[in-house]
Parts: sequence; C-alpha cells; structure tokens
Amino acid sequence: MSIIEQASNNIYHWFTIDLEHRNGNLALSETKQHQNQHQHQHSNDFFSINDKRNELVNQPSYEMNSLKKSSEFLVLDWTGHQHIFREQDPIKCDFSYITRDYCVSKFKSLTNDILRLNLTERCIRLFTLTVRWTDDQSRLKEADLISYHSIHMPSNNLPKLERNDKRQQYSTVYVLESEIHSSGGHDWHEIDFPMWYNLEHSYPEPATYFDIKTYLDKLFASVRVPFSKKTKSAPIIWIISNCNAYNGRQSLVRQLMSYIPIDSFGGCLNNAKSAEAQTRAQSNSELYASYKFVISIENSNCEDYVTEKLIDALSSTAVPIVASRDRKPDYTRFAPNHSYINVYDYKTVKELADHLNYLSNNETAYNEYLWFRRPPANKYATSGITERSLGENLRLADEILGTNATMRQWLLAKEASINKYCKLVKFIHTTYWKLIYKRKKSNRPTPNEVCLPANDIAIYFANSSVAIVAA
Repeated sequence: MSIIEQASNNIYHWFTIDLEHRNGNLALSETKQHQNQHQHQHSNDFFSINDKRNELVNQPSYEMNSLKKSSEFLVLDWTGHQHIFREQDPIKCDFSYITRDYCVSKFKSLTNDILRLNLTERCIRLFTLTVRWTDDQSRLKEADLISYHSIHMPSNNLPKLERNDKRQQYSTVYVLESEIHSSGGHDWHEIDFPMWYNLEHSYPEPATYFDIKTYLDKLFASVRVPFSKKTKSAPIIWIISNCNAYNGRQSLVRQLMSYIPIDSFGGCLNNAKSAEAQTRAQSNSELYASYKFVISIENSNCEDYVTEKLIDALSSTAVPIVASRDRKPDYTRFAPNHSYINVYDYKTVKELADHLNYLSNNETAYNEYLWFRRPPANKYATSGITERSLGENLRLADEILGTNATMRQWLLAKEASINKYCKLVKFIHTTYWKLIYKRKKSNRPTPNEVCLPANDIAIYFANSSVAIVAA
C-alpha cells in the first residue's frame, strides 16, 4: 500500500493540510497565507459572477432572507472516522483580507439590487465568520457543507440536502489517489464541488499535491550540490517500496540498472541500505540533492496525476526522470519545459541509458536541464529566497518561464494552495447559490478514459525492442 493510500484510508483531509514528504512519511502542517496570496487573481477566476453570462443572477425572486445569518459555518465530514480535528476547535480560515470595499466592488455590476446587496452582505460576513467541523451525522440539518472522501463515500442514498432560496446546503467530494487506485466516482454527478488533482475537471479548483508558494521557492532556488560534487558511485537514485506498480515502472528500472548505476534505497530492487539514507539525510529531497537524476515515475499514468515524487525531485535541484505518454500526465503543466527526462521520448532502454550517461559526463549539457535555476532579481530577494510572498513568486515565474508557459497557464493559474475548506467557504459566500446548483455535473472519469493501460511502460519498451530487432 502506498503512502498516499495509507493517508486516504486514515481520512487525513487534504482540504486542511499541506503535504510534505519527510523520510517517507506525510507531515501535516497548516497553511500560512500571506495577504498577497489572497489578493492573487487567477486567470480562471471561479469567484466572479457575470450577470450577462447567466440570467439566473438577475432573477427578481431572490429573497432577502435567503442568506443564512449565522456567524458560523459548519462542515459535516460524512465519512470521518479518523481525523485531525476536534469538535470544539474551529477550522482556521484567514479572511482578514476580505474588506467592505472588496465585497462592494465584487458585485457592483449586478443589476438586481436585492441580489447585489445580499451577496455583498454575505461576502462582508466572511471577515467574522467561524468555520467549524463535525463528523456527527445527527447534525445534518445544521450543516452548511457535507464532505465526502471518495473512497469511503456511500455507494447510494446520499443524504438529502436543502436547496431553496431560504436555506442552502452544499456537498463536496475529494480524493488524491489516481483513478486506478481509488474507487468511487459514479455518484459525483450529485456533488456540488468535486475536488481532486485534475486541473481541468475539479470545481471550483483542484486539490493537488502542490503548495505553490513553497514549490516555487524551491523551483527557482540555486543548485544545492554542484555537478562536480554529486555522488560518484551512481548518477541516479530511486526510493520506492511498491514493486508491483500498475504501469510496470519496475521493469524499466530493472533493465536500466544493467546499463547505468542506480542507487535504490527503497524496498523495490533495493541495493542500498535504507539506514544509510536515514543517516545521510533527513528527507528524500535532501538525499536526492547529491544525485544527478531522481526516478520520479508515478505508480500509474493518469491525467494530472502528479505527486510528491516530482515535487521532491525538483526541490532537491536534481533532474527528475518521469514517464508521460499521450499527456498522461502532461508534465509541462507542472514543471518548466526541459526540466525533466521523459522515458517515453526514447525507443529503447539502452537509448535512454546512453543519454543519461552522456549527461552524467557532460556538465554543460546537464545544466541545460537547470536553465530556470538562476539567481533571483534583487527586487525579489530583499528578504531571502525562501521568504518571498506568493505574489512575488508568481511575478518571478512570469519573468523566468514567460506568461504563456504551459505551467503558468495550468498549475499556477488554478491551484491557490490554501485550505480547501476555507476556499469553499469563500466560494459559497461570494457566489449566487443557483449558479452552483445549476452547474452541469458529471461523474469522475473512469480509468479507461484518463489513464494509460496496465504495464504500459513495460509493454512500450518490450515492443520497441522487438521492432528494432525486426528492422
């Protein structure tokens, strides 16, 4: 069972935690937000209401008492069995950046006076709103948001929610494991807010593995270990315990080992003592830094399924080795162009190994994969590289990557990296409820729709080798 599967089984809520990979464990930490992060506007702004686009927002029947006057917002975790919350503790949502002027400006274009005034009032109430959590299903009538972890979601008979002008209840479902390794999805058409790692189909935004602020800090950091001081015994490192991955990655690594040295510290194809890894570094990322390449291939290849494997590799300032075919996943959405090695770009394992060997012995060619790691401009480095605000990091990303870069248009435009419950509370309080309910809903895509077939990596290289021999 993978680390993420274990976390899913324990129902550790991704909506309220950041993921940090430390010695193969998940560390939970509350997200601290800078005011600039809240003010950042994404290119795909889900919070806007345009009365010219949707006639719903100007319906005169909207009632003055349709807005809940309570100073509390209750989240009911319907699938909560083991959790990180206590009933009496509030969920920490920082809405301090919400001002009256912000709310007035947000809805000033609405022509329905009653709707405009009520949405403005509701928006202003965010500043003093307390968000609380419960797993007590008897409190269903009190709840404002019903939350489901997809793996533990009831197969049928979801609780009936109130949906009228006077009272609105909402539902959300979340999951982080790939479609291959997580059940559920057939009832998602009944859910208001499906949130998972899929950048395109999540609503109102994805729930990814990425904390954009810390990710960009490390992405644009200088190289931690110079080329000349990298580990001499092997240019490549691999730390994986699952040796039966759905995509057959272990077959590729086994063959690759016959052409180029690979230090494997995990349980799969192990040839290095794990104790050595523990003494040499406090985290995988720190250990990775002394190698030139990190094998960061996921256990399955699905649309936008990119985990801490890529994050840790790039954070170490080594070059990741990934697997992507037919944009499953599309790594250009998550990392700079020419910052990783894609195994599917090579016809045979030997051809892949030859290129890795070449890069391992050619510093100039190797450094071309680190082109984006340059000293930051002085205007972004006054307080130190790890202390830049999200807004500063995004401006730096625009300068280094370009505003039209795929990564800028996808991950950086869609993932706000704040507590997902808080994100939904804000969305609910700043969006006319009928726009949410009337949104066209659908089930989660099936593995056949968004994932490569089983053992695709192994089959690809086996077929490529046969074709070359036949030629």
